[in-house]
Amino acid sequence: MKRRKVYQILGAVAVCAVIAGTTAFGSSSPLKVNVQEIGTGSIIQTIEAEGHIESEEEQTYYASVTAPIAVFDAKAGDLVQEGTLLVTYDTEDFDRNVEQARIQANALASGYRGSVAQADEMQAAYNDAAALEAVYQEAYQAALTNVNDLKYNIEVVADAVGDKNKALEIRMADLRVQIAAKNAAAADDSYEPDERNDFQVEAAQLQIELARLQKEQLALQDVGAEPIENRYFDEAEMFLNEIAAQRSMLQQEMLSTKHTAMNAAQLEQLAQNARLASTTLAWNEQDAEKAREGVTAEITGVITNVMVAEGAVVAKGSPMFTIKDTENVKAVVDVTSYEMAEVELGQKASVGIGGTVYEGKVSRIRMETVTDSQNNAKLQVEIHIDKPDGKIYLGTDVDAVIETGKKEQSILIPNGALYADDDGDYCYVIENDVVAKRYVTCGLNSGSDTEVVEGLHVGEQVITDAMTDERVGKKVTVK
Repeated sequence: MKRRKVYQILGAVAVCAVIAGTTAFGSSSPLKVNVQEIGTGSIIQTIEAEGHIESEEEQTYYASVTAPIAVFDAKAGDLVQEGTLLVTYDTEDFDRNVEQARIQANALASGYRGSVAQADEMQAAYNDAAALEAVYQEAYQAALTNVNDLKYNIEVVADAVGDKNKALEIRMADLRVQIAAKNAAAADDSYEPDERNDFQVEAAQLQIELARLQKEQLALQDVGAEPIENRYFDEAEMFLNEIAAQRSMLQQEMLSTKHTAMNAAQLEQLAQNARLASTTLAWNEQDAEKAREGVTAEITGVITNVMVAEGAVVAKGSPMFTIKDTENVKAVVDVTSYEMAEVELGQKASVGIGGTVYEGKVSRIRMETVTDSQNNAKLQVEIHIDKPDGKIYLGTDVDAVIETGKKEQSILIPNGALYADDDGDYCYVIENDVVAKRYVTCGLNSGSDTEVVEGLHVGEQVITDAMTDERVGKKVTVK
């Protein structure tokens, strides 16, 4: 496009030359022109662009804890070195929280250990009582068998002792056996609570019946001495009742021990509470350590976007400031829509900043255009600067040159001898001592020369003076 602008200027010059120099061109004598013999050489095509300096890396620092800022004296625009401590937090609250969390964690851990020990003791006591209950159950069964045997004997000798009194005794003895059995069953922990209640009700009903028979017996006349079997039966019944009573107390003790001792779910809850307290302590210790560490610069660069001040309370995760790296910088330049297709990643470039030229390469092509003040679309290209120094300031305006192509041993034509119209690029050459118009296919273009891919040969003479189609076929001589 720059070449075409040159063509337009040259065309204007040619028109002026025709108007002002009709005598020279209108003469019948051969036209004397300046020429250049076509040769080969190296050509580098470049794009010139303007832009500014940006950092290639920037890091925003966020508060690692919620705390007051004790020290922060950096300001926007300050240059800081990697490893510099920039922010110091007030750690008083963190130290207090750690101590409180440690006390709570120790208390819950001790409580859990004590509960485990108590549960072990209760379990041991329950196991001992259960073993003793097995012994009592065996003794109860033996005593019950003895009572039943004596009852049978009393029934056998009932006729000998004869009368109704003995029958009452037998019936009352049977009731006592049944009452003892019901009471024993009511105290047996192996039954469900509703079943044990039913046994107690049944025992009470039998007790009422026993009282009625006892009252009826008192109404009978004394029939004399009781047989020896009655005494044995009474002693056996007393022993059975005593075993039943002791067994009932033992089962109540087992039940109380079982209810007092913590079960596995309760102990697990205490263990989880202790673990949670320990985790809370660890979290508080981590926050305290972060607060003691403060904020240290991880890169060397310039501080920007300062959003906090010394003495302010910052919330964890809130942004505080940004550091833009000054050791890794880039130039961001704008190229026109006509030049976009020529720019590629990795192309060499040079960046001029205040009289100093820095070498670099195209590192990124942004995929969204921007518009300039004239509303023209521009593509932003990033150029990595290889060896930046302390003279490069972020935001500085720059002039950049991007090498978009390079060829060796190419046929070259001076840009001043090249024209363009709707049919393409062309030039004027001397053929058989007359002016000839020659269309050419062009390649790379530098500031002074253009590569000719097709249409010219080495050794041909191209006219470098301003020329028009009216002179085609006219005789010429070389000045």
